[in-house]
Amino acid sequence: MAESETITRNAKSNLAFTLMNLPVEKRIRMAQFYAFCRLIDDIVDEPGMTPDIRHAALDRWRDLITGKAQASEGIESEIVDLVTQLRLDTAPMLELIEGCRCDINPVQPATREDLLAYAYRVASCVGITSATVMGASSQANDYAIALGYALQLVNILRDIAEDWRKHRRIYLPAADMQLFGVTTDDIRQQNCNYRMRTLLAYEAALAEKYFAEAEDLYQNLNVDDRNALIPAQAMSLIYHNILEKMRDDEYRVFERRYSVNNFRKLWLLLRARLGTVELPSFPSISEWSFFNNRKDN
Repeated sequence: MAESETITRNAKSNLAFTLMNLPVEKRIRMAQFYAFCRLIDDIVDEPGMTPDIRHAALDRWRDLITGKAQASEGIESEIVDLVTQLRLDTAPMLELIEGCRCDINPVQPATREDLLAYAYRVASCVGITSATVMGASSQANDYAIALGYALQLVNILRDIAEDWRKHRRIYLPAADMQLFGVTTDDIRQQNCNYRMRTLLAYEAALAEKYFAEAEDLYQNLNVDDRNALIPAQAMSLIYHNILEKMRDDEYRVFERRYSVNNFRKLWLLLRARLGTVELPSFPSISEWSFFNNRKDN
């Protein structure tokens, strides 16, 4: 078994689940690209490495995909072959590396613009390259960018507690936290009060905006691109389902980690394959009715 396949199988991620829809060759290539993304992420997140070692490991991957370093056998050779054989534009892959590099010494985004700039690098750029590997044309890039924003925003909302506990990272924009009166202490103390829930609903509405934008862009693509992007559409449905769960549960992200079971994932993949992707209505920023008449705790 190729090393990339082992990495992908062991990850048991939502993306890996959706790849079963692809033809064998594309599935192999997507497993290689997923393994690359996973390794870059692990360089930044896995414990036991100094910042210098993390930077050096990222530099190694940068030099490999730009042809400045010779690949060793195994996963390095697989990734270099992926880039070479598919003639991939390496710019999005380099953006991913630099986006993840920012997490070595994390700085909280000051504004939504800063947050989206980060999300572009670590999520939208992954989407751009994934679309190419799956066989879509460059016309799908705008779709990949919008969906990347949506997925990353859901990740941030779902993983607030874990990001702080493991890495002391806060991805919620400082300006938004100030707007709703939420402090770093609220996150540190896992304080899911009215202010926190309102802030999270505010960020969820932004995610919903990008889910809707991605869906509109998808429907305007040609049929070949839409078919190539079925796994991406399945990801959209899975993550939107996670967003709905958080909303319906009033964003109790400090108490549980929201997920979708495999049976539900299979159903959502089938929906994406049949082209019946319909996003349920979602409250706008001014329509957080579930907060009405609730007291702060």
